[in-house]
Amino acid sequence: MNNYCDICQCEQETKVISKKESLPVRGEGIETVADIRVCLICGNELFDMELDTKNLERAYQVYRNKYKLLSPHEIKRIREAVGSGRTVATLLGWSQATLVRYEGGAIPSASHHEQLLRLKNDPSYLKYLFDLKGDKLKDRERERIQTLINKEDPNGQSPVDFLNKLFAQYYNKGITNTEFDFEKLAAIVQIFAAINQGLVKTKLQKLLYYAENLHYKRYGCPIIGLVFMHHHFGPVPTNHDLICWVLETVGAIELKPYDGPFEGEIIIPVEEGDQELFSDEELDVILTVAGYFKDFSATKISEFSHKEKGYIETSQREIISFDYASDLKLD
Repeated sequence: MNNYCDICQCEQETKVISKKESLPVRGEGIETVADIRVCLICGNELFDMELDTKNLERAYQVYRNKYKLLSPHEIKRIREAVGSGRTVATLLGWSQATLVRYEGGAIPSASHHEQLLRLKNDPSYLKYLFDLKGDKLKDRERERIQTLINKEDPNGQSPVDFLNKLFAQYYNKGITNTEFDFEKLAAIVQIFAAINQGLVKTKLQKLLYYAENLHYKRYGCPIIGLVFMHHHFGPVPTNHDLICWVLETVGAIELKPYDGPFEGEIIIPVEEGDQELFSDEELDVILTVAGYFKDFSATKISEFSHKEKGYIETSQREIISFDYASDLKLD
């Protein structure tokens, strides 16, 4: 096959060779075997759109395998199970073009991938999204989603009930030795939000991590019964995207947009957190954590949490065992 060679400055006969290359995917160099068209006369590597596209797709697949990401086909199946691209994009808060790119092979962002996984594995998440964004759907779309929700949960569990159900599995499996207590969760979030003015979700997730693990370090059990996993921005509670929604739904907190270069919401306590729910030891841990990190920004506390042994020795979405609590950087 002849192609134009910019070194020879004319069309020359070419061939395809295979060699190891590092291709950038999400800012990371991914090693893969690439097929490259070269000039038979001077050996110059030539641009070949078809080969380059396949090489990039191959690198994407290596990246997906490395981080256990959903494939484009899996993403499409998740979307089809719910409805049209417009419906799913609206519920997730994305543009339809974003969903089309993911189904076409683009790598989802970490937060988007987590949403897709939740939509695939957690039937209650569809109800959460519908309650949040359902008013933006057309009547026919709303009817379809409501039918799906009723099929999964004909009795219509309350938000607190299904959050209790989600966390109960960790106690039943022995991952935590404390049964989940929603009232304590609401109170501790209200206490943190009162002490840490302008509290955002990212920082709250780290405060909860340190409170649960510091109490485990001192007394052998967490306070609330939360379980944490490895996330790009540090440790976060499992079901973390539902926690604030449920707290807001039951009237324990308000979420208000904050002014700044990035979109986000500030957590406002609706009432004072009930300190009588906690033992003296539990309250001491809560106030210690709240005070220690009071002046930390969300970025600073995230960076601090990245240095924890439990975070360093786990991978994306892996549960962080409470066995690591003994190595916590707080005493």
